[in-house]
Amino acid sequence: MQALTLSVASAKVHGLTLAEETGGQGLASFLLKRAWQVYDQLDYFLLETDRDLGAFYKGCGYTVHAPGEGYLLERIDLPFGIHAGPDQCVFTRWRPIR
Repeated sequence: MQALTLSVASAKVHGLTLAEETGGQGLASFLLKRAWQVYDQLDYFLLETDRDLGAFYKGCGYTVHAPGEGYLLERIDLPFGIHAGPDQCVFTRWRPIR
């Protein structure tokens, strides 16, 4: 039941890749913002990613978790958390409470 609840509450961005020559144009930020809008419209509570782009995600409003650090899901009334692997950096962004 907990896994099912988590699957309808949390979304993960697995790939957001642009050609190197497009760097500095704001396209990655635009795509991430659009992904956030879509997931928000679908009523997901949390959007996460695990690429090592801490400064980029922090600038886009995400919480930067240290390698291996997890996060609790109490905000959506789940009595457990998600824990990253020792070499994984995870970035999360919660939907505002409505």
